[in-house]
Amino acid sequence: MKIRLGAPGESVILGPLEAFVDTGADATLIPVEYLKQVGARKVDWAILRSQWGERRSVPLYAVAMQINHHYFAAIWVVGDEHSGEVVLGRNVLNRLRLLLDGPSMTLELLDG
Repeated sequence: MKIRLGAPGESVILGPLEAFVDTGADATLIPVEYLKQVGARKVDWAILRSQWGERRSVPLYAVAMQINHHYFAAIWVVGDEHSGEVVLGRNVLNRLRLLLDGPSMTLELLDG
């Protein structure tokens, strides 16, 4: 899925970026490099637990995000310092209408 990023409440200025959809992830992860490029604000810290049970303290950032015609002025995301991949978690996915067609191996973003 393609996304665009910007500073909170501002126009999106970076992208399109390829994002992996992870319906098992609570949070969205974005490389800190991208967050710095758009002027995202660090707003808090959280404890993240990986699928292997590892726990670590991670920074949370507020960022504007656009996915197709859906614009979110301030989504909180995890600033990922260890990966170059964008992972869309349920904090973003739950704001969208998606059709996951397993047999066809497709994901469709629906209007509305």
